[in-house]
Amino acid sequence: MFILSIVILLVSLPFFFMARVKETQDYTAANKSAVRGVGFFILALSLFFGLLASISTVPTKNVGIVTTFNKPTGATTGAGLVFHAPWQQVDDWDASRNTFDRLGDRCLWVSVSGGRACIAVQVEWSAKKENAPQDWASYKETKIDGDDKSRFETFVARRVNPQMDAAITTAFTTFNPLGQVNETTGALKAPDLNKEYRTALETTLNANVGTSVTIDSIAFGTPSYDEPTTKAISAFGQKTLEARNLEVDKTNAATRKEITTIDAQVDPIARCLSIAEKMNKEPGLCMTPTTATRSVN
Repeated sequence: MFILSIVILLVSLPFFFMARVKETQDYTAANKSAVRGVGFFILALSLFFGLLASISTVPTKNVGIVTTFNKPTGATTGAGLVFHAPWQQVDDWDASRNTFDRLGDRCLWVSVSGGRACIAVQVEWSAKKENAPQDWASYKETKIDGDDKSRFETFVARRVNPQMDAAITTAFTTFNPLGQVNETTGALKAPDLNKEYRTALETTLNANVGTSVTIDSIAFGTPSYDEPTTKAISAFGQKTLEARNLEVDKTNAATRKEITTIDAQVDPIARCLSIAEKMNKEPGLCMTPTTATRSVN
């Protein structure tokens, strides 16, 4: 727009030059007045386009990158209507919340302790305004998978998303699927990834892309496992349940042995009489260990 206004301005100059030429029989005062009028019209048109070149709009929640001949000046603007020098431009950079979505079928497969797990996670992030000019200059509009991408979209596709994947892979190298088996039932429980891995993931993300983006929130879904890991979990759960049952059997056997020992120390006749008394029955024949004698008071 600025170049156009300059071109139009140059077009108006010959008309002002002709307006200063001396009048002749063929070039009358009326002709000079008309030429001058055309010159002023073209000049006004040049000023109009120059004014348009000095106004830009930045979408809500975005930051404006001020450039001079496509080179960032380092200055930024807020959202809304922005006035600047006509030879400058303002390109917008998305500073709103963006979502890195690895939930559901888009979960990320990573190698974990003893197998492979598909980690379901969603990260909300936003670009830092103070680093926007540098990030804008580092990435150009390009084609990715056949689609035209803006500078910001290129920044997301080539920097943010790969670093998110790398951070998740790093944070979950210590994740142990077998450790999620319930020690009592042998069943697989849902791990509290937010409690165990949120801090580690956020720390890694800040180290990788913290200069350019702010991590706003992290939410985890339930991980899934490949077939070999699933079989290993099932076998481990079965062994855990068997071990638990053996412990219960061991405890029960010890209890039965203790009861038998105690019973052996009680006089049979006394036990017989005690039972009869509790049942409110006649003692009847209470047998001694060696002879069958009728008990008497």
